[in-house]
Amino acid sequence: MFREIYIAGSPYSAYYLSLLSGIVLGWFAFVLSEDQFWKQPGVSNHLRSFTLSSFYYFIIMACCIQGATYFHFPFDNIPDNVRRGLTLQAILLTNPIGSTKVLYGAIFFYPLGIFLMSLNNLRGKFIPYLDGKAFVLFLVVAFNRVGCTLNGCCYGIQSNMLGIIFPSDSAVAIEHWKRGLTSGLIRPPSLPVIPTQSIEMVFLFILSFFSWRATKRGGKEIFIRFVLYYAVFRFLIEFVRDDLDRAYWWIFSASQWLSLLIFIAYAVYRLYRRKGHNAAAV
Repeated sequence: MFREIYIAGSPYSAYYLSLLSGIVLGWFAFVLSEDQFWKQPGVSNHLRSFTLSSFYYFIIMACCIQGATYFHFPFDNIPDNVRRGLTLQAILLTNPIGSTKVLYGAIFFYPLGIFLMSLNNLRGKFIPYLDGKAFVLFLVVAFNRVGCTLNGCCYGIQSNMLGIIFPSDSAVAIEHWKRGLTSGLIRPPSLPVIPTQSIEMVFLFILSFFSWRATKRGGKEIFIRFVLYYAVFRFLIEFVRDDLDRAYWWIFSASQWLSLLIFIAYAVYRLYRRKGHNAAAV
């Protein structure tokens, strides 16, 4: 694993390079999946469609990145000395470049980005983009987990059966050394741990593919359904996570409580839809 990648002799964070790669690939996926990009003839029309779609995409990504930054404060363990100095203004003005991010924040702020780019035509844009571009969201956050894999963060519990040993400069090796799980004047590699970040990466790529396929097949409520699938997965995999950053509230992690909230919200939504359907049938 590589925490830093050297380009032209300068070190760059592998995590942020992975995230940047996901954003760039997501950009092309977003633009090339636009029907108007292919249907309108002429170079000028292609250029106009590319520019407009790119503008929409970066509005959405800006919201997702900012949301992922904001979610760091309630969802991660913040040192007491840092938390005491935090104000609402400081949180709202946090620079998203280089700050810690929480994946759920990107997912929850994605509809806000869709809403902002749909203000000129909510009825015609919001739901089509919310569902039709959900695969782009999952693609980008999957690359976020590629970065976590290279960085060695978001790791799982120790396991000699399914574990992976991360190098001495990885986040997991540093945390194991600080916790006294490994020893030595020179920090050794980590103990073998379940690579939860890699497992989640694969799952998110799968979600991206199947949400894209659902879009091609004219599926409905794609965003809601696939976020629910992710919530089920996230609730389960949190039981084998072991990194120190995650905040815990009582018996569950913050992400598990949010997953439970998504389950409840979906159940209420389905109940509401069923009652509306029954009333219409009467």
